[in-house]
Amino acid sequence: MTPEQVAASYDQIAERWLDLSTYGFAQIERAVAFVKRRGVALDVGCGTGRCFDLLARYGFRIDGVDSSPAMIALAQERHPEARLFHADICGWELPRSYDLIVAWDSVWHVPLDRMEVVLMKLCRGLSAGGVLVLSLGGTDGPEEKRNSCMGPPMYHATLGIPKTLHVLAEAGCVVRHLEYDQYPESHVYLIAQRTAGGNLTTCDRVRLGPVEAGDLPRMFELQLDPDSNRMAVTIPRSREAFDTHWAKVLSDPRNIIRAVLFDGKMVGYISSFPMDGQDHVGYWIDRACWGMGIASRALHLLLGEVTVRPLVATAATSNGASVRVLQKCGFVVEEVRLSPASDRYPECEEAVLVLR
Repeated sequence: MTPEQVAASYDQIAERWLDLSTYGFAQIERAVAFVKRRGVALDVGCGTGRCFDLLARYGFRIDGVDSSPAMIALAQERHPEARLFHADICGWELPRSYDLIVAWDSVWHVPLDRMEVVLMKLCRGLSAGGVLVLSLGGTDGPEEKRNSCMGPPMYHATLGIPKTLHVLAEAGCVVRHLEYDQYPESHVYLIAQRTAGGNLTTCDRVRLGPVEAGDLPRMFELQLDPDSNRMAVTIPRSREAFDTHWAKVLSDPRNIIRAVLFDGKMVGYISSFPMDGQDHVGYWIDRACWGMGIASRALHLLLGEVTVRPLVATAATSNGASVRVLQKCGFVVEEVRLSPASDRYPECEEAVLVLR
């Protein structure tokens, strides 16, 4: 089953989760005891917000994400103070770092082939010292199954305990507690904590976020940089042309525009957009951040969100750095051609790269 199909199944039974069950609360409270700073918590697969009151009692501000629109609607009605996101965790990028992430009986609906990426995402979404409480199938190896025990068809998967522990360690987390809490049923929960003193990699430090009106002055400054324009073989836009262009881009729902954030600071932008009957990608990174792997990581994150294929990208053949970034993410050069001059681009030889 796809995540969309799982969400549709939960839509059918959303109102069953309006009860005030305290299932899993003791385990979440054990996790809270390890949290150093009680700032913002994220509930992954939050459903109707069953855990929100518990988290609020411990002083957390609450974000929640769920793929079921019916669940999210009920949660928002009951908890207007929470910030809620209707999204599939596989493609959704965390908008900030969290002091506590709760993934109780939710991540196991993620397709098995995406499970590792999602777990890494959650770990990297923790603040230093932040805590993840996670439930999973307590098997020795990867497994997946389908059933209809709740009525509608449902899908469950697990990496198994050994692989899960390996992924958490690779992401810089230490497991503080692991328990078969429903033994002899194969249901395990664990508490993992992001080490406070570990060195963060570039992958950890790069995030994508929404582009907002307040970001446009920074974007305008970035596209004026002479060295960046020489590398990209572009001509910077005037203020008027820039404002006209971005007003049009941001008003078109077909365009997916993301700010590239490094340690929370905007260092560029990346986008997917239709052009000449094809879906394209493009990006612009602050010259001060070149050579750090930021563009590669940002493109990797965007490709997790934009699943349409094929995707096309163009780069001047003289811009070897951009060509390498695209190739690193799976794009293949399919054509080299002469691009004529325009008000935005000087004449140059460009490579057309395609991700299929």
